[in-house]
Amino acid sequence: MANISYINDLDFEYNDDILNGLKSYNKSQTGYRDKDKREFYVFDGSELIAACHARQASDWCKIHGLYYKNVDSLKALLNDVRKFYNGNVEGIQFDTVMEQRSLDFQEIGFKVHGELDDMPSGNKNIFLVDKELKYFETDGEYQVISSTDPISPFEKEQKVAIKKFRKSFDFSFEKIDLQFVALDHNQFVGGIYGHLQFEYLFINVLFVNKKYRGRKIASKLMHMMESEAVKRGVTNIYLTTFEFQALGFYKKRGYKVVMKIDDFPIGFAEYTVYKDMLSIQK
Repeated sequence: MANISYINDLDFEYNDDILNGLKSYNKSQTGYRDKDKREFYVFDGSELIAACHARQASDWCKIHGLYYKNVDSLKALLNDVRKFYNGNVEGIQFDTVMEQRSLDFQEIGFKVHGELDDMPSGNKNIFLVDKELKYFETDGEYQVISSTDPISPFEKEQKVAIKKFRKSFDFSFEKIDLQFVALDHNQFVGGIYGHLQFEYLFINVLFVNKKYRGRKIASKLMHMMESEAVKRGVTNIYLTTFEFQALGFYKKRGYKVVMKIDDFPIGFAEYTVYKDMLSIQK
């Protein structure tokens, strides 16, 4: 009989075990590819005017670490991203809690695909997708560079610009990581990892070793994560799950589907689900 214990993994000692476990499971179900990362930079003369990180996974590309000076520089940046990934992905994803950025992305062909309210309070997190990957003419002539690894000192300029941009808002961008782990006589058997940001908890990864499934370990880990969020004053929770993973499990816990993306990866759908712990507590 397994002797399962649960810990708050404050040092994130088992983070690789959680990530690699889920990665291996996903690959067994779909042939899930390793993530491909790339850096994109746009210059007007010697001035860096736009930059982003792009990450390909599950037949889609996601944009993050974004900086751009104006919409024209954003067009130039996304033209290069689209050119690089065209034919290799089903589309490009981007989400933002800043309304103006949502409008800028819509101006260059992205469509609103879903949203979460009060993220943070009074704002919305807007999810945008682009499946057409069209080229947009720019007013200026810019130099574009991309690389598999960050290029110094461009990376430093990008980080400084992002930090300055974030300071212009009246809410915090701080991210707090959380992780809980299940152990059988000190051997890893499962874990959950998430983070708090914008008055929400996002559950990034939940994994339980196949040999230990059916013992409510996943339920216990979810309860620990949700309880920790509530203890910290966060009651809005969301996560994403593939249709071959645990959509039914989350629905039984009170999560509701707020967004679906088809062919993520090809032949499967990805679901974004949401739960308000406050309404459930009432």
